Amino acid sequence: MQSRKSQFIVLMSLALAVFSCKEQRMPGFRKMGNGSWFKLVSLGESDRRPKEGEYLEMTLLNTFADSVIYDSHLESSHGTIITPYNEKDGFSKLREGDSAIFLIPAYDLAQNGNDSMMKVRVRLKHILDEKEYKKESEKRSHDDEVDEQKILSYYMKGRKEKYGELDHGLYFLDEKTGAGPAVKRGDKVLLRYVGRFLNGKKFDVPNEPVEYTMGDEGQMLDGMAMGIAHLKEGGKAKFIIPSHLAYGAEGSSTGIVKPFTTIIYDVELMKVN
Repeated sequence: MQSRKSQFIVLMSLALAVFSCKEQRMPGFRKMGNGSWFKLVSLGESDRRPKEGEYLEMTLLNTFADSVIYDSHLESSHGTIITPYNEKDGFSKLREGDSAIFLIPAYDLAQNGNDSMMKVRVRLKHILDEKEYKKESEKRSHDDEVDEQKILSYYMKGRKEKYGELDHGLYFLDEKTGAGPAVKRGDKVLLRYVGRFLNGKKFDVPNEPVEYTMGDEGQMLDGMAMGIAHLKEGGKAKFIIPSHLAYGAEGSSTGIVKPFTTIIYDVELMKVN
């Protein structure tokens, strides 16, 4: 293993020397055939490389500019995802335990058609054969509720804003205090809102403001109703709603929101009648 460490240091030194002359904007990276770039950051203690038919357990953090596009810690309390190995993905360059950064062209995310890159930070934690994969999948299938709690805890630790916690674990961030009347049972409320997952992906974006009657059973998610009850007309807030106040153990009827999924709603209370 010591020789591999030494090889790594030599190779990275050579790469830095070459690319500092030829490619100033990608120092230390090697260009791959698909237009992406690759840099090995640290080495694991294993010489095992993935093969066809095996599975990769990895941590992934994808960022573009200052935004997080994907974080595996928000998908599983283990902090990892498990995916079938495909030699075309570029992970063939990694051994078990290695960490690397990939720079991938992000034409769909970039503005004005520039050549901005998405940064993908990867750690190949384990390589699993079929038997190990089935065992790990079975273990994870029983962890859904605990998984959600750990993911939510991880998410909240990363917030810079100061959220309040209401009854039953609903998190509330007051973004604008309304000057109008407070909400009472039986009031009709006109709302503008956007529903998102913890990873930022939107799943509920009405084209127009939506009217609800407060207190009417089945009209609104419990967590949404609880949050709106703390607003006044003209107010804006963000609600982080755990699954037991949202779509629960069954998920949404459309299948878009999976079981035991915490969701976020950005809400504006436009009118109270």
